[in-house]
Amino acid sequence: MQALVIRLSPRSCISTLRLLQGALVILYFLAFPATVVPQSQADDSMQAAAGFDKFFLHDKCTAQYPPQPDTCLHDRLHEQSFKFGGKSGMVYDVTLHVRGIFEPTTINGGGTPEPSHPYFKIGGTVSTTDWSHWEIEVSEPKQTYWLNHYPSVGHTIYKEDFEATIAVAAGATVVVRVTDGNDRQIDNGKTGSDRQQSIAGVADQPLDGQMLRLDLVRVKKR
Repeated sequence: MQALVIRLSPRSCISTLRLLQGALVILYFLAFPATVVPQSQADDSMQAAAGFDKFFLHDKCTAQYPPQPDTCLHDRLHEQSFKFGGKSGMVYDVTLHVRGIFEPTTINGGGTPEPSHPYFKIGGTVSTTDWSHWEIEVSEPKQTYWLNHYPSVGHTIYKEDFEATIAVAAGATVVVRVTDGNDRQIDNGKTGSDRQQSIAGVADQPLDGQMLRLDLVRVKKR
């Protein structure tokens, strides 16, 4: 008895292989279904955090200060607040794109969640009160997030661009502020290797004083 031999053309082999690959893909997704967040839920979470998006705070110069020419006079406090939305009882992890042009301050204690961004600290207290400190304060879970912590203070302007994640409960009050213990700030508007810096798409031309821009990256329910 002779064995039955079936010869397939190269084209038939390729078609069969493609069918098998397709079947394997279907079986994989049946075995490991993906978790898909409905678009409406994602939109609702982003809407709850809308107060953060395209947020801009500018600490302007109010006058010159001749005794220290690379500084200027300014108001000691600037702040804006808003109420976070969302579903009652929920806590959200809010990831922000933080861009700032700051002078340094120093925070004692607290934590540094991202070693590559040591200027972002959670908790702690200001130890150099006569230097501007930029912060996001959340009422629930109660916490302060510092944006310009450095090992030491000095007449330097730092330009930062990083992402940071903070926790905010539905209905919480959020305050974004900059506070200074005296009436002088390091002025980005002056000349120098660290001055005349700008934030692309936000402040394309250098502005005086200091500034902060926040943009929403993502919002996730805990």
